[in-house]
Amino acid sequence: MDFNLNEQEQAVSDLAMQILGDKVDHDRLKEIEASADDGGDWFAAAEWALLADAGLIGIALPEAHGGGGLGIIEAGLVCEAVGRHVAPVPALPTMLAAMTVAEFADDAVAAELLPGVIAGDRVLTVAVAESLREDLARPGVTADAAGALTGVKSVVEFAEAATHAVVNAVGPDGVGLYLVALDGVASEAGVTSRKQPVHELTFAATPAALLATGEDAVRWFEARYLALVCATQLGVVEGQLRLTAAYTSEREQFGRPIATFQAVTQRLADCFIQVEGLRLQTQSALWRIANGLDPWEDLRIAKWFGSEGAHFVAHGAQHMHGGIGVDVDYPLHRYTLWNKHLEVTLGAANQQLRAIGADLAATPLGR
Repeated sequence: MDFNLNEQEQAVSDLAMQILGDKVDHDRLKEIEASADDGGDWFAAAEWALLADAGLIGIALPEAHGGGGLGIIEAGLVCEAVGRHVAPVPALPTMLAAMTVAEFADDAVAAELLPGVIAGDRVLTVAVAESLREDLARPGVTADAAGALTGVKSVVEFAEAATHAVVNAVGPDGVGLYLVALDGVASEAGVTSRKQPVHELTFAATPAALLATGEDAVRWFEARYLALVCATQLGVVEGQLRLTAAYTSEREQFGRPIATFQAVTQRLADCFIQVEGLRLQTQSALWRIANGLDPWEDLRIAKWFGSEGAHFVAHGAQHMHGGIGVDVDYPLHRYTLWNKHLEVTLGAANQQLRAIGADLAATPLGR
């Protein structure tokens, strides 16, 4: 397998990196964060519009609705660019929810929602996290025969901006994916480790539309969610490592850059190995999803690197920066906070190891 980007993929990556690199700098992020502290939105709206104008939000959506007609690999490249620049835009939840609508919703629903997403006028999100429930195929939220949802979902990102959410719930025919309009849904605001506003949603016989029934549909959704989380985390840890490499090349001690000290060089090399491990496994998982192959082994290993390995990179970056690394007037702290948020999303390292162990235990000897 050759995981080098082809010409089309490289163009998508370059475009996303250029747009966010030109617009989302440290001063712009401080401006957005200050606005959020004053009750405004944690949302780079102007930059989101630029991504939409460039066709990147709908890059993986059908051409019939105005999308790019490409796939999960290209969506992953957009998410990687978002992570590299720690840009507060709803790329991951919106693209994931929109791909789910495109895959499972009827034509009328897709025609209603997807053009707005592609144009950047509509934000979608996903609501799957529940307290003490790790398995998305065994949620506590229920749906009745009419599709009305009852239960609580937590850590819902961009709920204040989104019009609809994709929700996993157990209905009369088993677990499934539902589409719910968020207007009027009771919510309670909170904040994550990366200072992002999130909401806890309480469904009380809330009307919803069934998208798909069955564990296969939920696993389809979960695989893409995991892959895009890992792609975003790849951007974050590479951003941390690049920032650290630049700092240690400029910071002098005893008359020479600290990057020339053996201990610092070795620490940077160890961080590089973790980043490249995450890159390899994420690219492999995305490639397998795009080609209709079983991605789960690669996904679990990628998420392990995106948790344990990313944690290692975050601590190494902070250590090599010394005191300046925790100064909020310096950009490193933002990468560390994003790193922690993504580390625990959909389960941290131990959960991935348990899943890998369960898969190995279920595999017949000799395979």
